[in-house]
Amino acid sequence: MKKLLALLICTWTGAALAAPLPARLTLAQCEADALASSPQLKQLQAQADAAQSSYKASRSVFYPTLTLDAQGSWVSEVPSLELGNMEHELGDNWGYSAGPTLNYVLFDAGARSGQSKSALSAAQSAQQEKVFAQKQILLQVRQAYFTVQNDLETLYFLNEQLAVADKQLADVQASFDAGAKSRLDVYMARQQQSQVRADIAAARGSLGAHLRALFRLTGTDYGINAQYPLDGRLARASLDGETTAYLSADGLEQTLQGFAPYGASSFDENSPRLAALESMAQYYDYLADSYRASLYPRISLQGGAYFEYPNSMIKEHVFLGRAGATVSLPLFEGGKNRRQADAERARARAAQYEKQDARLDLEKMFYSAKDALYALSLQEELTRQIIDDAAQTARLTYESYKAGAATFFDVDRANLTLLQSRLALAELQTQQLNHLAVIDSLGKENL
Repeated sequence: MKKLLALLICTWTGAALAAPLPARLTLAQCEADALASSPQLKQLQAQADAAQSSYKASRSVFYPTLTLDAQGSWVSEVPSLELGNMEHELGDNWGYSAGPTLNYVLFDAGARSGQSKSALSAAQSAQQEKVFAQKQILLQVRQAYFTVQNDLETLYFLNEQLAVADKQLADVQASFDAGAKSRLDVYMARQQQSQVRADIAAARGSLGAHLRALFRLTGTDYGINAQYPLDGRLARASLDGETTAYLSADGLEQTLQGFAPYGASSFDENSPRLAALESMAQYYDYLADSYRASLYPRISLQGGAYFEYPNSMIKEHVFLGRAGATVSLPLFEGGKNRRQADAERARARAAQYEKQDARLDLEKMFYSAKDALYALSLQEELTRQIIDDAAQTARLTYESYKAGAATFFDVDRANLTLLQSRLALAELQTQQLNHLAVIDSLGKENL
């Protein structure tokens, strides 16, 4: 007896150690991991950083520039002057100059301002594109998570249906052995059980595929082997195949309650996507202003202190200061700046049209999601009533079958109706969550 008990303990312990550990997946965790690991977000953040650095660099043109200049020269002929019998060279073959130079643009008709403003608009656009991408990544990971939740609910309901099928098969087999039921009833009961088992296997395969889609977004698989996973609530169930992972997730109805307030959101007129396109239109407009300004005079000042040789025509070293002003007016440049300004204006108009088109698309998605919620809420209410009725129908049909007033085909059909109703409810809740996630992605952040 002791040896048998020890053998059972060892067998149970080995099975427990071999069983995969249950894993807990939460929506909040998946959202955080998706945002932290997304290559797209990292790329957009790098682009935003680059645009911000470009803007800061463009501000430097408003300040004077200080340079250290040096130059050397050589000429083959040096002018000379004859005074009596003597010849005096006016300078030297070799010469050099070195010293700091200060340059400042006093007036350029707004060319520098236009370039700086365009760089700022580009930086703002890049930042808004990143924010919009964050919203889209959250939407994707949420919808992937909702699908996994639906798969888990499907497995749970199928397992309940399998328990019913197992019990009914045992009852029919016992009645057949007693001579009260026919072999056809046994075959139909066994067929019902096999069908549910096949549906469970298919649902587990679907869960694995959807888990991999979720892991692609989160950047981690959390140590879960998605080959043949199972709902953690069914860890004690006896099912076909070798389970590679047990997992649990947030409850579908609990998640729906958390997302329900988003249904009252209004459309975000200042959506990051629209703001990004508006900033790009401004970027092109400011560039056009900068090109237009290049058609006007440009006034700059220069000044410096230099150590030079020779001192004009005298062969001596000298330390001197030099200052001046420069006025530059383009007289002919083939219409380059005008045409470039026109091109940037056209790009600005194109960005505005793109913004209008994007706004229509976003509004369509937003209001379509809100419209669908109403119909889905009505369907959910009716489906709950169908489930209640289907449960009573299945129970009464089986009692009638045991009393000989109904066939097992009637029992199978009643069980199938109940299962389909439960699965339909989970699907309706998943659809509502998907639409609420879209509304949250495109609505104002006022909740």
